[in-house]
This record gives sequence, C-alpha cells and structure tokens, in this order.
Amino acid sequence: MSTSPIDPDRLDERYLVDTLVRLLKVPTEVPLGPNTLMEPDDPKLVHYVQEVIRPELQRLGIYTVVDAPRNQLVVRLGEGRSPEVLLIQVYTPTQHANFMAEPFSGKIAVPPGERAPCAYGQGASQNKAHMAAMLAVLKLVVESRARVPGTLYVAVNNEGRSSHACTAAVLSVLDPKPRHAILAIGTGMRLAAGNRGRVDIYVRVQGQACHSSDPSAGLSAIDGAQAVMTRLGRIELDGVHPRLGRQHLLVYQITYDPVAPHTLPGSALLKLDRRLLPGDDASRAVAEVQAALGDLAPWRVTVEQGVSMLPALVEEDAPVVRALQAAGQRVLGQAPPVIYPQSCFDAGGLTSAGIPAVMFGASGGSGDIVYGDDWVRLHEVVQEAKILATVIRDLLG
Repeated sequence: MSTSPIDPDRLDERYLVDTLVRLLKVPTEVPLGPNTLMEPDDPKLVHYVQEVIRPELQRLGIYTVVDAPRNQLVVRLGEGRSPEVLLIQVYTPTQHANFMAEPFSGKIAVPPGERAPCAYGQGASQNKAHMAAMLAVLKLVVESRARVPGTLYVAVNNEGRSSHACTAAVLSVLDPKPRHAILAIGTGMRLAAGNRGRVDIYVRVQGQACHSSDPSAGLSAIDGAQAVMTRLGRIELDGVHPRLGRQHLLVYQITYDPVAPHTLPGSALLKLDRRLLPGDDASRAVAEVQAALGDLAPWRVTVEQGVSMLPALVEEDAPVVRALQAAGQRVLGQAPPVIYPQSCFDAGGLTSAGIPAVMFGASGGSGDIVYGDDWVRLHEVVQEAKILATVIRDLLG
C-alpha cells in the first residue's frame, strides 16, 4: 500500500542514462524528401512504441496501460481520490538533425565547448531524452509505491503530421479528462507557455512540360512558380501579438514534375508556411492567398489547405506554470524562465480543449537543427526528471 509521497531524490539516475542510450539507438526519424509528414503507424514508430516502449513499461511493473488510437499508449497511475488530473505527453517522431554522421550511436561524450558529459543521437533533444526521463519517473513511482492521490496520465504520442490528431486520439480514451498538461520536449530547461499556430497552404501550378531546347513548345512550371511567389510577396501581414510575435507567410518547399534530363517541368507544388496568432482563422488565411494569386493564366493554379496546428497561450498564474516553476526552484535553485518560442508544436491541441498545456525539457545540440549534431547534457536530463517528479507530487498531492 502506498504510504509516502514521491521522493525525487530517489530517482534511479543510472537507469535513466542507460535507458536514454538504448533509446538513442532506435531509429524514429522522418525520412528526407518532400514528404515531411510521418504517419503514426509508420513501421519505425510501431517498432518503437510496441516493441521498445511497451515491453519496457511491463518490465517496470506498469500494467495500467491504455491503448489509444494511432499506435499510441497511455499509462494511468494514481488513486483518483483528488480531482487533480495531470497529462504528460512524450513524443516519438524525430524531425531534426538529419545530417548527423552517427545519428544512432547513443555515445556519451563531451562536445566542444562543454564541460559535462552528453548523450548523442538524432532525437536526443526532441524526444528520446524526455522518454527516458519519464520512464525513470515512472520507475520511481512504481518501485517506491509512492502515494499519488490524483490521476497521472503519461501518453506516448506519435504526432508527426503537424496536426493535433494524435492528441485528440489520446484525449478520446481519457476519463477523467486532464486539468493540466505538460509536453515533454526540448526547451533548454525553460518553460514554454505559448506559441503561434501554423497552417500549410499548398499551391499547385499546372503548365506543360517540354524540352529545354524549345521552351515555346510548352509552359514551364518554374516560371509559373516564380509568378506565384511574386504575387505572394504583395501580401501584407500586420498581425502582432505582444508575447507570441508576428504572423508570417513564406514558401518553404517547391517540388517539380517531371524531373527529367533537359526538361522544363509541367507542374509545381509550392508549400507555404503561414503562422497564426490567437483569433486567426486557417481557412481565412488560405482564402487570402487565393485572392492574392487571382488568375495566373496561362498557368492553372489551385490553392488547398493542408495540415495545421492551433496557437497556444497559457497564463503565467496557471497552476501548471506555478507548479513547474516551484519544482524548478527546488531542483535547480531557480524557477525556469517563461518563454514564447517562435516554433509551433502540439500545445494548441490541448489548450483549445480547455486544458492548460506548457512545454518543458532539456535540450542541447550544436544550435543548428539542420546540419548540427543533437545531444543533451546528462545532468539536465536528470534535473528534468526530478522536476517532473516534483510536479507530479505537488500538483496531484
């Protein structure tokens, strides 16, 4: 029978580091190429969730695991005597550090400019460190038979499609619903209390392919794409939020078809990133692009709405914010600063459902998420785990 609260100082640090190294050797990366969306049932994620994470939970003696749609798992712990319900989400797809020389080494080393040992691997900052931290926290709760009067959910979330569909699937199996949420992801040990949303806008340009020796025989989609970008440059976005920043619209990917020797392509697909502020409507943003492009004859142009994520904003006096800051004060000697990053993630799926959701976790790396190496400082991953364990104790006690 549970007799005492969670004691973060009893965290098994050796287990945490060993688990992190093992997870870093498991590929969960989104393949390079024009399709940047990873399905929840991608074979890599099925292997990671069902053949790595699930057996590890069982090995720790955790049997209260709920299967959620989209290849997801939710651990439920706690006595349910308190109305407080906390959801902590850890994620699986890896989208950055795509050009590491040894992406799955799991090695421990001291990077240039650092003094402390770090764990290397693609996804270290984005998800692997946080999965290892939460497994260590769950091990602590179960093995110490710690008292948790409220309800704790720990979800293994497969969102890799720039949407909130996986979070919606997680929420569909939770009863009672969470009152607070933490997304465990790399924030540099800072507390992210909000971010802009985003919507992908797809602009398709149709011309006529032809040989480059005789451009008049066709209608180059390259020229059509240039005409699209010229008109997009005339759109003026003046929306500004005092904490979240500005709206923006830019082209982040162009693909052409066919790609053949000395051939001018007949079609182009432009993917646009439109950042959204609270109160912005994704469909209206798409309509603005459609209106700005107008008639681009002789090319045929269509505009479609793609995947989207909602803006998120949590007030700094919210209980989950206060609990994280108090836990940081105990573990680090100072409260984690509150930030509002320019990136967009999954918090909006929860805040839009009335659940205050913030992001927190260790991160390191070289600072270049495209070409740099990804690594995390081991002592910060331990601190993250102790902070999350403290939040669970304080918020659910």
